[in-house]
Amino acid sequence: MDVVLWIVGIVIGLIVVVAILSVALRGMRPKLPEPQVFTPTPAAPRTAPASSASTAASGLTPDVVAEIDRLVAAGQKIHAIKLYRDRSGVGLKEAKDRIEHWSASTTAPHLAAVSHATAVHTSITPAAPTVASARAALPASVASDIDRLVAGGAQIEAIKVLRQHTGLGLKESKTLIDHWGPRGS
Repeated sequence: MDVVLWIVGIVIGLIVVVAILSVALRGMRPKLPEPQVFTPTPAAPRTAPASSASTAASGLTPDVVAEIDRLVAAGQKIHAIKLYRDRSGVGLKEAKDRIEHWSASTTAPHLAAVSHATAVHTSITPAAPTVASARAALPASVASDIDRLVAGGAQIEAIKVLRQHTGLGLKESKTLIDHWGPRGS
């Protein structure tokens, strides 16, 4: 009879161990990832640097939203993050997360279509700008500076000036400077 009790005790012990292991392993199964939805975290506004005294206290204006749309569409996410941080007062992580999830449909699509930005290349421009359109969008003094730099053989400086005043990428600016002439030929 002692042997039967030992066997029953061992069987019951094994059943308990198997039950505990199955519960533990069931908890370790990989789960499907939850869909990620951007939800901004409330953050205390950071102190604005002395150089950004013109930052609007009310947050993002339609012009700023349109400029961020243009920067995101042009692939200039770092500039878009910087602009978003300067205008909204949020931290770097929140600004980066917001720009990573930025699209015209989540902001204000009608604002992107009515951008008042002076840049030649916007998010709604279907083709690359031409020399004539770039020259027309630039102030006369900047266009003459670029003329002078191109004539003097300083193409790199001319590209820098063009990028600075239009927001174009390096490739587009180089292409325009390569075809730049004294009168947009």
